[in-house]
Amino acid sequence: MDLLWKHQPAGLNELLDRINAGRKDAVTRATLQRQLTRLEAKGWLKRDSSSRAHVYEAAVAETKGRTGVLAELKRRFFGGSSVALVRCLVESGDISQAELAELQKLVRGHVGRKGGQS
Repeated sequence: MDLLWKHQPAGLNELLDRINAGRKDAVTRATLQRQLTRLEAKGWLKRDSSSRAHVYEAAVAETKGRTGVLAELKRRFFGGSSVALVRCLVESGDISQAELAELQKLVRGHVGRKGGQS
């Protein structure tokens, strides 16, 4: 979805090239087509079949899509706890010092806008 949000509309070949750029193990055309078909069936994508090559674009806005997926992930895997989700990210070691600093700024700014309430 990230690629489509950034580069839409896009055809299958364009998406395949972008996905495989820099990958050690390439995604096959059939695998990508299957994923796109599933995403279309779930309402995430729209497909324009008016030409020979199908062209895809997001059916869900990026912010709405990311927010919805994150809310579902938080509910299903972290008992609805934002703290547990962020703790998992931080403790996994997958967050750089620069990202941690950015998160700290976001939290400070958010708390400041809400009058110090959480």
